[in-house]
Amino acid sequence: MGVNLPFHYQSMTNTDWLTLALVLVTAFYAWATLKILRANEAIVSTMRNQQNAAMRPYVVVSVSPRSGTQLLYLSIKNTGKTAAFGLELSLSKNFYQLGEEKRNLAKSAAFSHIIDCLPPEAQLLFLLGNGPMLFGSSNTDEISPLVFHVTAKYMSGSESISETTAVDLRPYSNTDVQHDPIAEELEKLRQEFVKLSRSLQKASD
Repeated sequence: MGVNLPFHYQSMTNTDWLTLALVLVTAFYAWATLKILRANEAIVSTMRNQQNAAMRPYVVVSVSPRSGTQLLYLSIKNTGKTAAFGLELSLSKNFYQLGEEKRNLAKSAAFSHIIDCLPPEAQLLFLLGNGPMLFGSSNTDEISPLVFHVTAKYMSGSESISETTAVDLRPYSNTDVQHDPIAEELEKLRQEFVKLSRSLQKASD
């Protein structure tokens, strides 16, 4: 017993079936092409973002002790591959360097004027103070705060960047002084040279 197909299926010729198949295949390829284009756009966008991230400036704020001393410095350095333009630096609090009233870091030129350009690897160093002064009982939050924030605003091409870094000096309390073995040996040689020069001077007299 045969199956009775609807009239419109019975009347379709081989050409009609081929046309329908071609339409379906074309639709599938159009869909697949659209998916590939979207995937390629996502890849290109990701690569562009990665390239921008690799080449943009990075203004890094950190604290660095001076080797062989109890001095602490505030470091602002461009660790990126391109220059930071229109750099604006600001402190969240007044900070008096070495506790001296006339040395308010927040009012210094770097923090009160726009820096036109900070090239790659360029670094700004600001003396904050020494251990006894910063962590002594006479220091207060109004003089040289141990916790403050530095905000850096700058341009990377047409992109505006604003970053705020928390600076915390408290972990440096009761830490040992860093020593450079090479510098120590050079200092010993210098002292020996001074002694030898004095001995030769006395002998010539």
